[in-house]
Amino acid sequence: MVEVKDLYKEYSIKKRGATHYFLKRSERTIIKAVDHVSFIVNQGEAVGYVGPNGSGKSTTIKMLTGVLQPTSGEIRVNGIDPSKNRIENNRNIGVVFGNRSQLWWDVPIIESFGFLQKLYQIPDSIYKNNLEYFVDKLELQNIINRPERQLSFGQRIRCNIVAAFLHNPAVVYLDEPTIGLDLESKERMRNIINKINKERETTIFITSHDLLDIELLCNRLLIIDNGKIITDTDFDNMLKIYNRKQIFKCRVIDKLIDIPMNLKKDIKVRRLEGNHLEVEFDNQKIDIKELLEELSRYVSFSDVSIESMSIEDIVKKILIRKEQ
Repeated sequence: MVEVKDLYKEYSIKKRGATHYFLKRSERTIIKAVDHVSFIVNQGEAVGYVGPNGSGKSTTIKMLTGVLQPTSGEIRVNGIDPSKNRIENNRNIGVVFGNRSQLWWDVPIIESFGFLQKLYQIPDSIYKNNLEYFVDKLELQNIINRPERQLSFGQRIRCNIVAAFLHNPAVVYLDEPTIGLDLESKERMRNIINKINKERETTIFITSHDLLDIELLCNRLLIIDNGKIITDTDFDNMLKIYNRKQIFKCRVIDKLIDIPMNLKKDIKVRRLEGNHLEVEFDNQKIDIKELLEELSRYVSFSDVSIESMSIEDIVKKILIRKEQ
């Protein structure tokens, strides 16, 4: 279980500018990276933690893993304070940062895994079973005897995923876990993470700009913006609310009159470029027949399709609504 209560992290930075230079003053500005955040993640949950760049995602994970000391607030990961008991905490967690490796640059991958076995004191039977499983599922047979410096970025990510799960951690933090992977490797990676989450009840905490990772792996979503959590909801509830909104797409054959951005109250033009038209509508207030009749007043069209809103669209809508 991950328990976070009133978590706060601030940075003090020097103000810069000609006035401060000539006056020899060193005034400082306080930046609130994480602003009194609270949440609980239960054992076996898979939680997506998303938000714009600079919203506080990575800072939160660094505090959860013990890399950063909070300015104030409390963190407990399976009862352990990460910043005060880093060694004990590290035995119970796995971490993947998309842009940082936990493997040795000039050492063959298999030897790095061997070092991790000794570091985490992994019993031989568990180490062997996990190594065989991940090498097979992530197709590492041809690269496991090469040093990390000879691997592509995507290959390094796959090896770091193994390193994160090798010791059967109770909690795994994944920061951009599929960055740099091709579509096939992404699907394989997601299947493995999902299987481990379900079968071993490993708690998964994910940040990713690829919101398909969040949609396919998580059952709960936390959205952070400007250091504050603005949404904490399970996916079923969120989709129940936002799947009322659907996207009508068509090819415009001919414009009869100019089409306004807002048609009826629950019909809104999202995009009109060339002969491509996208309209958002509330399917509980507007039926398809009514929608077609309304659009037919402005354009003639063909090649019709209707889609539900993507997770990316939903997150954007939540963030925009918060700003308003």
